[in-house]
Amino acid sequence: MKSIFSTLYAICIAAVCFGQEYQVDTLYKTGPMDNRINVVILGDGFTQEELPKFATEAKNFADFFLGYNPYLHYRNYFNFFAIRTPSAESGVTNPGTAPDAYKDQPVGVKNTFFGSTFGSSIHRLVTISKYDVLYALLAKQLPMYDLVIVLVNTPFYGGSGGSISVHTLHTQANTIGVHEIGHTFSHLNDEYWAGPGYGWEAPNMTKESSPALVKWKNWLSQTGIGIYKHGETGDAALWHKPANGTCLMEYLNQEFCAVCREATVETLLKQVNPIENVEPAAGSVVTVNDAQTFKVGLLAPSPNTLQVQWTVNGELLSTTGAELTLMPEQAPDGAILAASVFDTTDVSRYDGARADRTRTLEWTLKSGTPNVFRVTASKDTICVGQEVTLTAYGCRGTLSWTGGAAGASLKVKPEQTTTYSVFCKVEGAPTQTIEVPVQVMPLPNATAVNGGPYLVGGTIELTATGGISYLWSGPRSFASTLPHVLLHDAVLESAGTYEVGVTDANGCSKSAQTEVKIDPVLSVPTGPEAFVTISPNPAREFLSVETRLGGRSSIKLYDQAGREVFSKSFEKKTDIKLNVATGLYLYRFTNGGRVVSGKVAVQ
Repeated sequence: MKSIFSTLYAICIAAVCFGQEYQVDTLYKTGPMDNRINVVILGDGFTQEELPKFATEAKNFADFFLGYNPYLHYRNYFNFFAIRTPSAESGVTNPGTAPDAYKDQPVGVKNTFFGSTFGSSIHRLVTISKYDVLYALLAKQLPMYDLVIVLVNTPFYGGSGGSISVHTLHTQANTIGVHEIGHTFSHLNDEYWAGPGYGWEAPNMTKESSPALVKWKNWLSQTGIGIYKHGETGDAALWHKPANGTCLMEYLNQEFCAVCREATVETLLKQVNPIENVEPAAGSVVTVNDAQTFKVGLLAPSPNTLQVQWTVNGELLSTTGAELTLMPEQAPDGAILAASVFDTTDVSRYDGARADRTRTLEWTLKSGTPNVFRVTASKDTICVGQEVTLTAYGCRGTLSWTGGAAGASLKVKPEQTTTYSVFCKVEGAPTQTIEVPVQVMPLPNATAVNGGPYLVGGTIELTATGGISYLWSGPRSFASTLPHVLLHDAVLESAGTYEVGVTDANGCSKSAQTEVKIDPVLSVPTGPEAFVTISPNPAREFLSVETRLGGRSSIKLYDQAGREVFSKSFEKKTDIKLNVATGLYLYRFTNGGRVVSGKVAVQ
């Protein structure tokens, strides 16, 4: 009877898109499908009798997901659905061939709706094999999906994230699911090293190691964020991650690190328009003969981080809410009213956020108030290297600018304070001219120095000047906002380039760098804690070594090539006859667990 059922079931699956429909549960519906992230949860390895279990698991995961940071702030940006697809058999295929296969998990093939299976080489890599069935089902029943999650009916640990997210019902299932969605939705990489072939550029993975250039440079001042190698050898040594053991993309007992949260929110905000509706219709001509109200309906996160800015002919109005009332005298005939909406969330420090995801609506105003020829500047004071946009309004004729450029706007990047002219030529009337000064402030005289070179164990001293605020970054995830920094207990890895961003009172910034060098010998204590004396230094024929420590001690000398040229064991004190060439030598004193290294000159 089972074989007959399985045959009929296979025929049914093959024809899934040609007539049969499956129950769709609406778990959460917060708004229209065309302006929400539509999440579809599917189940595999659930028999007809187990579909209520699937429905419960789907709802549980949706609740967990919507309560997870940063999704919890944008719950109303998601729709959640579950489709009940029965499998012929309960469970999941386990080839049992992977070296890390679970010894207590039964091996065998299961006849399931989407063909889910544990990995043949990496056991925990749970995937589906019947993608044609999955996409055909979605095309028929929920074509406006954005994110697909497959729950696999097994308690054994596993999952994967690619074009779809897959995870099992392990005790950590919900967290596994959020991790896998990090791959599928936010295009994050694992922050554990998955092996050769798993390294590529991603929001949280890069080959770039420079603090000034790394893609998460804006987060280097955040505790725990740095530039960490995935490993010390092979391909792993080429790739870097922003966190080291403190991110969900590495360990399930952690939350998303700041860099992964930013990538997630940026992905989300680029897909959903925070403007739900608008009155009057955007793009329309609006006559303002009396008080006229404009409204922008917002899809606000929690807490609400949406910023609304209103402008008339480019000039910023004081109103910052979602509703604006204009009087006729505020609405020059032919003027452009614009409303811009931007999410100011501090979860993101992405430099291009405002340019990439500011949503702007415009209306053309019609009224009896004359439209006056005027010019606005995006900034009237800038720093060297910054850009200003000049925009002219109210010209009924042809516009031209200093230098011959035409059009309503001109982008300039002056190196010094400059006055720009714009000309409005109307047929039969004198040319009107407006001059716009742009003040250019110089960059700070930023400097960065250190007192090196240093010895291992010494104190690195960094000093920056030229501004009123500072932001340091450097090796070993170093970050500081102080102009003068002391780094104690230097190690070899402390060597490298230290960069500081210097900002002056005008808000202008410039970077400076200093190269710190660490000598691979220990610094010698100079206080009462010193337990060995090497003298004289420089030495000629003899070198005296004396220690206050009891027991056996040893002293070794090395030349500049690192070759041992002398070695001796002693107690308390010894004299060494120097049968070596003139030059600089390294010594290493050892007594039990105590070690001191240094330099001695032989004349």
